[in-house]
Amino acid sequence: MGRMLRRSPIAFPLRHVVIVTLLTMCVLVVVSFARLAITEYQLNLQKQALEQKISELKQENQRLRANIDYLQTDAAIEKLAREELGWTKPGDTAVIVLTDQPAPGPVPPPSPSSTPPSVPAWQQWWNLFFASPQAER
Repeated sequence: MGRMLRRSPIAFPLRHVVIVTLLTMCVLVVVSFARLAITEYQLNLQKQALEQKISELKQENQRLRANIDYLQTDAAIEKLAREELGWTKPGDTAVIVLTDQPAPGPVPPPSPSSTPPSVPAWQQWWNLFFASPQAER
């Protein structure tokens, strides 16, 4: 029979294997670094948003503290007592302003002139959809 030719496995030179391995490792390092950079960027955005929120809350806190300080003064207590509770000081005369508008009363019952039409409901619907516009006039 003759000699059979055997195919030998493809042999890569060692240099090619090293280059492919190094390129693969470089790609993995670049991808990993890109993920870290994106994560850091997102965290910076969150940090800025939270710092802005903290600043707004501090301003609101200062405003509320100033309001508390004002409400604890005698002038504020007197103003609230007079305006909200209707209190007066001894010797003051309370004045109550009446309006000219009558108080709302019960709704009057419908007048007898508004009796339902003598045409049955089915005929009203029929006329609504099928009657000519001139027939209604």
